[in-house]
Amino acid sequence: MKTIIQRTCFLFTVLMLPVLVVAQRVHTGKVTDDSGEILIGATIGVKSTENFTTTNEKGFYTLTLKVGDTLVCSYVGYKTAEVVYRQASNLTIRLESNVKELDDAIVIGYGSKIRQEVTGSISEIKMDKITETQVADSFESMLQGKVAGMNIQLNSGEPGSTPTIIIRGLAAVSRGDASSVSEPLYVIDGVPIISRSSDEFNITSTNVLADLNPSDIDDVVVLKDASAAAIYGSRAANGVILITTKKGRRGKPQISFNARTGINFVPQLLDVAGGVKEREQVSRLYQLYAPYGVSMPAMYTDITNPFYNNSSDWQGYLYNTSVTQDYSGSIRGAGDFGQYSISMGHMDNKGILFNTGFKRYSTMASTSFNALKNKVVINNTLAVSRTNQSRNVGALSTGFSSLLPLPDAPVVKGAEVFKPGKDSNVNDRIRFSSDATLNVIKDLVYKVSLSLEYTRSMHDSLGVSRRTLRASNTSGNLESRNLLFQNTVTYSPKFGDGHSLSFLLGQSAEKIETKLTEVSSVSAAPTLSETVKWPTGNSIGSSNYTASSILSYFSRLDYAYQQKYMIGGSLRADGSSKFGQANRWGIFPSVSVGWNFAKEGVFEGMDWLVNGKIRASHGISGTTWSNDYLALGIMDGGKLDQYNSLLMISYGGIAGFSPSWYDGFKNENLTWVKSQMSNIGMDVSLFRNKVEFVFDAYEKLTKGLLLTTSLPTTSGYNEVYRNAANVLNRGLEFTVNTNMSSRKQFNWNTGLNFALNRNRVVALPDGNADIIKTSTSGQDFGSVVRTGAPLNGFFFYQSQGIYQTEDQIPVNPKTGARLVGLQSKKLAVGDRNFKDQNGDYIIDVRDRIFAGDPNPKWTGGWTNDFTYKNFGLNVISTFVAGRKIVNTALLDRLKYGKGFAGTKSMPNFDNYSIWEKSGDMAKYPTLNPWNDASQIVSYDSEYIEDGSYFKIKTATLSYNLKPKMLSRIGVGRARVYCTLDNLVTFQKYSGPDAELITIDGFDDSKGYPMRRMMLFGVSLGL
Repeated sequence: MKTIIQRTCFLFTVLMLPVLVVAQRVHTGKVTDDSGEILIGATIGVKSTENFTTTNEKGFYTLTLKVGDTLVCSYVGYKTAEVVYRQASNLTIRLESNVKELDDAIVIGYGSKIRQEVTGSISEIKMDKITETQVADSFESMLQGKVAGMNIQLNSGEPGSTPTIIIRGLAAVSRGDASSVSEPLYVIDGVPIISRSSDEFNITSTNVLADLNPSDIDDVVVLKDASAAAIYGSRAANGVILITTKKGRRGKPQISFNARTGINFVPQLLDVAGGVKEREQVSRLYQLYAPYGVSMPAMYTDITNPFYNNSSDWQGYLYNTSVTQDYSGSIRGAGDFGQYSISMGHMDNKGILFNTGFKRYSTMASTSFNALKNKVVINNTLAVSRTNQSRNVGALSTGFSSLLPLPDAPVVKGAEVFKPGKDSNVNDRIRFSSDATLNVIKDLVYKVSLSLEYTRSMHDSLGVSRRTLRASNTSGNLESRNLLFQNTVTYSPKFGDGHSLSFLLGQSAEKIETKLTEVSSVSAAPTLSETVKWPTGNSIGSSNYTASSILSYFSRLDYAYQQKYMIGGSLRADGSSKFGQANRWGIFPSVSVGWNFAKEGVFEGMDWLVNGKIRASHGISGTTWSNDYLALGIMDGGKLDQYNSLLMISYGGIAGFSPSWYDGFKNENLTWVKSQMSNIGMDVSLFRNKVEFVFDAYEKLTKGLLLTTSLPTTSGYNEVYRNAANVLNRGLEFTVNTNMSSRKQFNWNTGLNFALNRNRVVALPDGNADIIKTSTSGQDFGSVVRTGAPLNGFFFYQSQGIYQTEDQIPVNPKTGARLVGLQSKKLAVGDRNFKDQNGDYIIDVRDRIFAGDPNPKWTGGWTNDFTYKNFGLNVISTFVAGRKIVNTALLDRLKYGKGFAGTKSMPNFDNYSIWEKSGDMAKYPTLNPWNDASQIVSYDSEYIEDGSYFKIKTATLSYNLKPKMLSRIGVGRARVYCTLDNLVTFQKYSGPDAELITIDGFDDSKGYPMRRMMLFGVSLGL
């Protein structure tokens, strides 16, 4: 019987085998986008089974199917498609682009949020396309012109220099620092990093953020208003920049490589009167002004000597074309187990100025693991980097007389063009973070994280003087450690008819330690040693240790009904060791509301309106200072001076410590600087998201800015720090984005943003007395902080032209005495005519006025992205309008003393309107080097110019190679491109570059212009 059954089953199987083969067999299909381009790595499988695969480099997939199976196909950035298999000819699946899906969630503080429910002022920048075709020392410069209300200025063209970032207006007051900046807080993958306002990197002066490879960044989110930023409490008064690094995505492993080489060209430099022209100008000044018996140096009179017939191009000698190289590679992927991402990068940016450059070595690895059926997710990130910024030893001058031969000539071997030696600035950073997320029950998530940031900065300098034959060595080492522990619980239920709730409760504890050691020595003879000879010789040294800690509790509650009505609020309490007992804790609340009016019934059926939202918010955020012990009192002890002499504080011959006069008397009542911000905004999307408009209006009042105030001499101190200054910023922000496409494979995306800001000081200490900003040595910066006026206005003498005749010089009708000029000079024809503001017939500091506002009124950017088939053209422009700047570069070049001849280069006087004789309608006064007081005055309003500019920042032409061509070499995608950086600048400023200006409005680029670059690159994906 058994044998009969076995034979029957065998016969049945043989008879049914053709049917089974027909019913289930291996099939091959293809996945494309809505334009017909293949999609590599798309996931496709049979619904409700484990039968799935991914498309290969040609966009094909292979699956075992039977008629009636439902295929599910998904790809990042496209709508998921379900297709029922009917016949083999119907296995090409076309996915529809879904930009909306990518934009649904946006990163915010301690989590993410549905974009439709965002009620704060938040901007997001996707970095992929930017970083693929551009090269920069740090990512901030790539954000120029991308975010309304965020002004990014490059103050110098030196590789590794730090750009200035100001969100919604400047709010920093200082008596002594000419460039106080209110910088934002930077958060990388949820971990706040040590900011540049701290002691980190201070001995190397390298940009703190330059160690982060821009190619590792996925997106950047800028939290601008208090409702968005207040969750970061005491460090968010100046805005928050959230940086999210790239992670692995599901599908086949994504392997990418980017290689680019750039040629850096020297831009137009300062005009120089060379050779014969310099000889003529010097001769003219001697003829016009030299006293009797004073003759010109031989180098200007001995025209037969070939040594004095030079026309040396010093700028051409020290500025040269250079090369920038940048390489990065990564492998990323994800699956049911989690995700992984590993990347490496190297950049070598040679400076266009002799002996300068910047190098970066970076690597980053991140992983996540799912456990207990995705109930637990563990994330780990490790980032290691090293940067090395090289500079010139001492000041590098290109301003020598063109009649002097270049240093290769033995006769001028002693010229201090540059010192032999080196100036190395190495910065190491290690960032490690680990977090575990536990999905406790439905909608309830607990997350615990631990992060450690370690930085080390090393500065080593060796310089040998060709003139004095003395050598100097300096060496410094700074270490910082930042330990952060955080716990958060998030409950996000949805209930009823469209009700959604999100509640966040968190706690964090952070400790920052910094240790600094510096030594230096001077030797009387040249040395080849690059180390400090310690403790012998003329050596000095110092060390310092500081530490601070902060404990925080925070919460946020958001409610939305059908994504139509939203309300939210946050509260954070920060306690810091920097404060005295009286003000140890600060409270930072915020509230916001939103209304999606496009979802109202009255707009139903209006297809042209996709989204329309009105939002409003108010909140308080804070900031503090870098000195960890200012409120507790600073002490001074003994130290060595440069002559190895011991300078020791003593009491009755016993060594000790005394309170520091420089930091003032301690004040335990010091408290947080707080920023109160109100914001109202509107977001509108029209015509199937082809047009987007964003508007914001805000008012930000920053209260309690730290300043020193005077004390009576009987106190034993000169001053004490107080929370004593308030600054108000008001502004409007506009953003317009469009997406124009045609059926002929032509697309044009444009983004235009511009922002208006008005800045005003509303309170100062000492009875609102003006603050004339001066350095620690007493040098006047030419800036004033005055109530009712914008920050850091120019404090200058008001120019009224030049005295053309003796009769124009005012005479005191009471005494008959003529007006006395600066430095008690007896005024004469050709001198500057400064207005006597107080009518005392003496020109002095009391006649200086508020002469201009260096704060830009308008800032913005304009981006245009054109694509036609496989070609692409991207053009990025930035602009600044409505500010004044000072041409200090020209002012310094026109100052001449009695020994001016042969000491420095001269501008071509033909390019400037300079007074020589009565009747000259000149802009600049006499250049008489033998005048008893120079008429080229640092605080002359004639040197204040329009600082507006429009700059075409980058233009990139790219081509995506066709898949058919790439399939032969096993490459999934390839892009070649050419980028022109710093293309052209339109400006009224007569100086080199209106962008390279300090925050106070002075041209202080220190002779380092912004290079122009032509970059060639290729980006590959496997």
